[in-house]
Amino acid sequence: MYNKRSRQIGFTIVELLIVIVVIGILATITAIAYSGVQQSARDTQRKDDLAKIATGLHLYAVDKGDYVTASGSCPSGWSGSGGGWYASDYDGAGPQISISQCIVNGGYLSKTINDPQSVKSCTVVPDTSPVENDCFMYMKYDCAGSTYLYANLESMAHSSTDTNGSCMTTLDSSYGMNYSLKVN
Repeated sequence: MYNKRSRQIGFTIVELLIVIVVIGILATITAIAYSGVQQSARDTQRKDDLAKIATGLHLYAVDKGDYVTASGSCPSGWSGSGGGWYASDYDGAGPQISISQCIVNGGYLSKTINDPQSVKSCTVVPDTSPVENDCFMYMKYDCAGSTYLYANLESMAHSSTDTNGSCMTTLDSSYGMNYSLKVN
């Protein structure tokens, strides 16, 4: 006589668990890679932003004879030193326009340029290695006849010598700035 044996169709629980674990590992790898791509994209945007700001500063300098300095001729509302946070009332001394707004008001840039993360305030823990901060805003300083723009790049490691080639050598340890662009 013929003995019929029933055969089950499907996967065992072990096979299903293996597939779920593999999918989880792949999802984790993808998420980590995507985060790195986002950081790199924001850093590229930051470098491009600084280049645009430098162009605006050059145009301003052609008309006004300076790079938005304390003795500069920015429109009314300007009372700053020309250095500090680029897009805010950077010295906290009261109502005044930002360096960015000065350039926009003069027609040298079409709109204000802010860091891709648009953090309006930040926290810095100086003298830590690496500097612990969430300062993602641009800075501008003039010294020794040169103008520099600064940014905090996410994908670039921080060190205490990042801004040593510029005029403000403490911005790396004080504010976490690890990228500088010489404007003039």
